[in-house]
Amino acid sequence: MDKGNIVTKFYATDKIYLEDRKKLSKKYGKRELWQVIDPWALYVGISNLAIKLSIADLLRSTLDVPGHVAEFGSWRGDNLLFMAKILRIYDPYGSKLVHCFDSFQGLTEFTKKDGISPNKVKGLYGGSYEELLDFISLYKMKSEIVIHKGLIEKTLPKVLEENKALSFSFVYCDTDLYSSTKAILEGLHDRLSKGGLFVFDEWNHEHFHGEGVAVNEFLKEHGHKYKMRHVRNVRQPNLVLEKIEF
Repeated sequence: MDKGNIVTKFYATDKIYLEDRKKLSKKYGKRELWQVIDPWALYVGISNLAIKLSIADLLRSTLDVPGHVAEFGSWRGDNLLFMAKILRIYDPYGSKLVHCFDSFQGLTEFTKKDGISPNKVKGLYGGSYEELLDFISLYKMKSEIVIHKGLIEKTLPKVLEENKALSFSFVYCDTDLYSSTKAILEGLHDRLSKGGLFVFDEWNHEHFHGEGVAVNEFLKEHGHKYKMRHVRNVRQPNLVLEKIEF
């Protein structure tokens, strides 16, 4: 708690919680996967639960906004499938799809504006493409989720060029880094519907500067078309840009 910011603010309580849950894990040992997943509310941490509730609220607020949903930086696909399941529950007969953009190689493309040494975090958040496909198949969501595998800086321009009419209502940005965030904002600014949301996971982050730098640069040019909103009662996501002018 030495700096009192969003990253270190909860250090002491997090440390206690992580130590306590490690003791419980040791006490009760390994369990069959679904014995943990189905009663998930028993096991999930409050901060992680807050993340899911905030994302659900934000996504539901855009159900009447035309356009698809996109996530950039899906890691293992947890949030991706969560949003797809939210749409299946609250808009089962709607046309919205969830687009996934990820290389599944973790953090790889660094610039000086990221303010972090690649040697420390390169490859962090690498996901399992095969595991993600297995769970998409389990929940019969192949027709609801579209995966664009590869570097965002390369796949997004190609997707937009091939799909001139493609528009979005909700865009979740969780890439942490400058170049990918810049590509997302520049590519989707004209494709985000009025009332749509850009949601950022690492804005104003103590260690990962790139996402915030890209957002701030974008707002210097297009800020008059967006309303900045803080996400209450959750650490991440921590910034919403609501498009107020098309």
